[in-house]
Amino acid sequence: MKNKIIWTIVDEAPALATYSLLPIVKGFTKVAGIDI
Repeated sequence: MKNKIIWTIVDEAPALATYSLLPIVKGFTKVAGIDI
């Protein structure tokens, strides 16, 4: 069974954080075998 993280966009500030941090988070979780 694969682990999965659900990433949601709710507000402007979290959206800005998503655009800046999501590529970094994806890089780490890809190595760990976790889907986002």
